[in-house]
Formats: sequence, C-alpha cells, structure tokens
Amino acid sequence: MKFFYSLIIVSLLFVYTFNTKSQSISGGMDVAKIEVDAFSDFQVLKIVQEMSKRGMSENEAAALAKARGIPQNQIDKLLQRMRDLKTQSTDQINDMQMQMGALGGDDSEFSFLGGDLYSTKEKLDSSKIDTRIFGFQFFNNENLTFEPNINIPISSKYVLGAGDEILIDIWGKSEKSYKITVERNGTINVTSVGPINITGLTLEDARKKIIQRLSSIYSDLNSSSPQTFASVNLGIVKAINVHVIGEVFLPGTYTLPGTASAFNALYLSGGPNKTGSFRDIQVIRDGVVIDHLDVYEYLIKGKSTMNVALRDDDVILVPTFINRVKVGGQFKRDGLFEAKDGETVKDIIEFAGGFKEDAYTSRLELYRNTTSQKQFKDVTIDSFADFKLLNGDSIYAGEIIKRYENRISISGAVFRPGNYELTEGLTLKELISLAEGVREDAFMKRGLITRLNDDLSLQNVSFDVAEVLSGKKDIVLKREDAVFVQSIDDLRENRFVNILGEVKMGGEYTYRDSMTLSDLIFLAGGFKESATEASIEISRRLSYDEANKFNTQIAHVFQISVSRDLSLEADDAKFLLKPFDQIFIRRAPSYTEWGVVKVLGEVKYAGDYSLTSKNEKISDLIKRTGGFSPDAYPDGAMLTRKVEVSNKVKRLRQELMQRDKTLKFSDLEFDVVGVNLKQIMEKPGSKEDIFLRAGDELVIPRGMQTVKVSGEVLNPLSVSHVKGVRMKKYIDQGGGFGVEAKKNRTYVIYANGVASSTKNFLFFKKYPKVTAGSEIVVPKKVEKPGIGAAGWVGISSSFISALTLIVVATINN
Repeated sequence: MKFFYSLIIVSLLFVYTFNTKSQSISGGMDVAKIEVDAFSDFQVLKIVQEMSKRGMSENEAAALAKARGIPQNQIDKLLQRMRDLKTQSTDQINDMQMQMGALGGDDSEFSFLGGDLYSTKEKLDSSKIDTRIFGFQFFNNENLTFEPNINIPISSKYVLGAGDEILIDIWGKSEKSYKITVERNGTINVTSVGPINITGLTLEDARKKIIQRLSSIYSDLNSSSPQTFASVNLGIVKAINVHVIGEVFLPGTYTLPGTASAFNALYLSGGPNKTGSFRDIQVIRDGVVIDHLDVYEYLIKGKSTMNVALRDDDVILVPTFINRVKVGGQFKRDGLFEAKDGETVKDIIEFAGGFKEDAYTSRLELYRNTTSQKQFKDVTIDSFADFKLLNGDSIYAGEIIKRYENRISISGAVFRPGNYELTEGLTLKELISLAEGVREDAFMKRGLITRLNDDLSLQNVSFDVAEVLSGKKDIVLKREDAVFVQSIDDLRENRFVNILGEVKMGGEYTYRDSMTLSDLIFLAGGFKESATEASIEISRRLSYDEANKFNTQIAHVFQISVSRDLSLEADDAKFLLKPFDQIFIRRAPSYTEWGVVKVLGEVKYAGDYSLTSKNEKISDLIKRTGGFSPDAYPDGAMLTRKVEVSNKVKRLRQELMQRDKTLKFSDLEFDVVGVNLKQIMEKPGSKEDIFLRAGDELVIPRGMQTVKVSGEVLNPLSVSHVKGVRMKKYIDQGGGFGVEAKKNRTYVIYANGVASSTKNFLFFKKYPKVTAGSEIVVPKKVEKPGIGAAGWVGISSSFISALTLIVVATINN
C-alpha cells in the first residue's frame, strides 16, 4: 500500500514538472496553485501509470515532492482520490485503460500540467538537416543516444548542490539512518549534529566532512578500533537546468539530471546545425569559459575527456564553424569536415578515415576560393603535413590507373598459366620455367607473344617453343607481354566417331587412338536384341590427298562383322577406326517388334491378342476369338487403326492449310478402315480379308434395329429399320427434304464406317441401300455469293464495249 501511495506522490510531481519549452520561454507553472479536485479519474490513472513506469521508490517520491514545494493538502487529496479509484470495479478501470491505449503515447491532453521531470529530445526539421556534415549523425543517430540516464552509478567526483538527497547509514554499536535533502542554502541538517555546508563539494569530500562531523556524537567512528561505522551515499540526484545557445538545431534551456554531461545537452538540442562548429564548443560557468569541446577528438580518437560534467545554470555555446572543407573521391569518408586554423591536409585525411584501397595517394586535387575567383592546386604526398587548409577548400582523391607496371602473363599448354612479375631481364625461357614448363600436348613448332607497343597498338612476336626450351633462342620480355603456347588438340578439329542404329546409346563419341569397332560398340552400351552383327557398315570420309583431287566419290564404305559378345579377338586390331567414321548397325532381317490387336464386342473371347505373323488376317483373328456370339452383327463391324503423324507431316499440313483455307486435316489419332466382316468370314483369304497391324481394334456390335436420318430434313430422327424399305421412305419419315437440302448428294454411312452416295443417271436417281445401323445424311446446298454492284458495273462495261466494237465494225463495212 505504501509503495502504491508513493507512485501517487511521484506522479503528481512529474505531472507538474516543467517541460522543455516552458523552461525555455515561460519558466513553468506555479505548483503552489495546483487544485487536485479539478482532476478527472482518467487523469489520476494516467498519473499513476506514468510513475509506475519510472519505478521510483517511496522515499524518492516523498523527497522529490517536498523539494518541488507541492502543498501537503493537495498531496493528501490526491491520495484520497487514489483510494477512491482503487475501490472501483475492474471493468471500470479496464475501460479507462482502453481509452488510454486508443490515445497511444500522445500526452497533449495533459500539456497544461507540464512535461516530464527531464527534457526529452524533439524531432528535427528535415529541411534544416545536412547529413553531409561530419558529426551530425553523432547527435542524431537512432542507434546511438546521449539521453540523460539517472540509473547509473554516481562518480565520487560528483559535485553536490541543492536538491541532492544524502543517505547516511550508521551501523555497528549504534544504528541510525538519515535521509536528508540539501537545502537551498547548500546545507544538510543532521539531528544532534547541526547544519553541515556541503554545497560545491564533491561527493568524496562531502563524505569525509559528514563523517568527521558525525564523530562528535559517535566518538569511536575515527578510533583505531571502531565499533561504529558510517557510510554516506547519494540518493536522488538533483535536476539541473542547462542553457544551450548558438548554432544548434534546438536552442533552449534543458532540464537534466545532476550527473549529465555536455554531450547529453547537445544531444537534446540536436547538436550543431548547418553553420555550427563541432571543433570549438564552449562550456561557460558563472560567466567564465571553463572548457572547449572538440567533438572530433571523441569521434576519431575516442577521448572521453572531451565530455565535460555539467552543473546547474551552465551555458553551452556553439559558435559558427571555423573552416569548412569538402572531401570527396577515394576517401573512406566523404562529406563536409571542419578544420581548425593551422590544420593541414594530413589532418583532414585522418578525419576522413584515410584513403580507400584503390586511391591515388601521390597527389590530391585541391580547389580553393580566392577573393575573386576559384583556384586549383596540386597537393603532393610530401606536402600533406605542411599544406594548411582554408575555409571553402575542396579536396578530391582520384583512383589509381587500371594498369600494371610489371605484369606479364602466360597461357595455354603450360602447367601454371597466369600472371607473373616482370623482373629485370626476365626471358621467355625463364617465364616458361616459372610456369613449371609446357604440358605434354604442347605444340612445339610455334608460340606467340602479344606485345604492347609504345603507342598502345598490339604486335605479334612468334617463337619456336622447342628452340626456346633448348636454349638455342630466347626473348627478353617486356611489360604486359602475353605469352601463348598452343595445344595440339586445339589446332585440329574435334575428333569424333558416330554410331547409329541398333545399339543402346547411339550418337557421337570422342575418337581415341587405336579405337576398334568393338570398342565403340562397347562404349555405346552394346547391341540391341534386334541388331545383327553379321553386316556392319562403316562409312569413312576421303583422306586429304583424295579430297584434294576432283572426284565424284565422297566416302569409302566397309562391310565387316564382329563378335556379338564383344570379346577380345586377335583380329580386332586389323581394322581400326579413324576420326569422323560413321558406323551403322543394321536390324536383323526377320526381327519384328511384337504387336497387339484388340477385339471387342460380340465374340466368344473378347480382349487383346498378340500378332503371331506378319501375314495374320482378320479371319485368322476371329477364329482365335472362338467365333461370333449369337447376337453378333458382322455387317456393323468396324476396324480402327492407329495413325502416327510425324512432326514433318504436321508441318507440311500446316503449310498446305495456310495456302488453301478450305483444306482441313483430321487431328484424330486413328483411321476407320471399312471392312465387310460377313464377306470376309464367308471367303477367308479374299481381298477383303486384310492383314492386321499392331494397335488395330476390331469392334463387333450387337444386332442393330434402327436407322438414323440427319442433315437437311425437317425432323432429324432415328426410326426402326424395315428390311426392303428404300432410303426415300426413311427421309419421308423425317418430314422430307428441307428447303436447303442437296437431294442428289444424299448418302448413307453404314455401321462399319463405309459410305455410299446417291447415283444420278439422266433424270433418274439411284439411292443407296439402307441397312440396320446406317445413318442417312442429307447435305446442305453450298451458298454461292451473288453478283454485287461492282460486278454489275463490270458486266455493263463489258456489254457496252462489245456493242461499240460491233457498231464500229458495221460502219467500216
């Protein structure tokens, strides 16, 4: 409960503490006039949560409240409000917390009450920022903060002042604790001891003075064998006001903990602005400059002594920059740097972090502003330490030249190709030795050096590799020489042999010396079962001498045989393959891929059947099925045959269809073969009894009883088949011919896929016979385009021309 009340007291303190802007302008609110009765429950809850977040103890809260001068009667009223708030239901408190969550972190509702105890950093105006200035990110980096921290150990050099809390603990023979706040007059009043003036003393000196005074009532504190002991520590740290003025982003007065340093204040102010100095920041105390801060010393050298501890009412003055120098090019850091009077190019190079790895460091380009115009200066490496910088100077470091002063290279048929250092007098033989010599496949009759002339043009220098290696001749190398030793394999065509036909892995294979036919077949995975080893054909191109003469012959052909099991034989070496030979492995004369045909429908044993002979016919297959079933309808039997259309034929069909838009090709993967199964079975072996092929499918339907009428009739339908009824009768049952019917082209499609059309003789028509399962198709007349206006004009013109010619001929006669 006591801790809960302490939060209330501290909350009240924080709510009424001055914010940064009020400190800078108006000096804050009179806490003696606070009226707690005007607070809403929502505001009271907000106060409690703020203080709970800071985690301050009861003693700290009480001391702060007393130091700030908050009336005791108002503290008591707030305590009572908190008791009343505690008695409310959980749901009511949750509702208020949800309202606070909806508001987020915006405390504008409490702006009339003041801000936090310590100043916080405000967001900078982006239009005033120049991130090129070195040091800007130091005070405006999300990952680096100098936010004041009160939860750090207090240094013994800390200077005490009004508002600091002194904690005195006595233990041993006597026990006593004191918690005393330094008064405005700089003293603490210790019971039975009296006032002790400690203002302006460091914590270490104050500790000695207080213990010395305590020894007046605890006599053995300073004895050689003390029985009583004392410790003096700092409790709550006083708040101090620091004034940051000059060239900073947010000048003003900031409230900081007594442990704060100059960097804490500069951080809150955003640091030096576009015209502010990072090199000569002044800390003023009681009207006297006590220190000059150089931020570069901290940033570049890490000197923490630059960070001065502050006291109440200190002033930090940021003047304008001294000399601004722009740095660009091949430096590790580029941007705008500040140089003090007398600093040199060497110093600015250090500020920029030095040069990048490919920087040209022998000379820098410096651009300077004179009183009337610009000036360019060369700054050589030997003058870096002496060349003094002026305001407005711009320094640029270029890149090194992308060339080598002592590089040579060797490539090709050597063991260690690559780049090498050109030493004084290095010869070609010595370079080959450095590359560990030429490979076994090196072409020894010629090598080549590509040399760079003085005008950067290229020159070829040829040499005999064998003579160089033997020492008969040698060449002194020059800068950027590129030596190339060719491989024998690179000087001739890629040698291969090709094997086609009945082997498992046909194709091209690299030619090897002394390669035999059996070797190549072995590499190709051996023979297929379909291959014959008795007649292998080898095609060999003409030799150079033969091809150099006019000749109609283009190749030599050899017929040889090898062992089927590819076993080694003495005769293998009698016929060696040569580069570019073409080997053809033929298929055995009687080898045929086995095939399957299918019989469906009304037979005794329907299903798949393997072909037993190239000459197997339909009648042979029907016999193997056990014959027709009693319900079979042989006249309606249909045979379909698989069709494999090659890519070449597909492309040809596309070309034909593009030329003639009326052409259409079926994309079905089978053809219908018209067969008369009844006649085949009556006369086996006749012309109707055709040979079967793998993939054929024979379907024998049940007896059919209908005839279908379709096309240009008034009522397309299927009707019962009546033996002897003519086609015209069936068409009449479909309502007769339609208006657009092409009567003389009417045709019948029989159940086996065969079609028969109407025959015309003079004025007579002979309609095809109609059987069960047939379909009568009446086609539609083809619409002929009429003669348009342009056509009639053309006819009229022709007629008039003809008439004119007749008239002229008549007159001449």
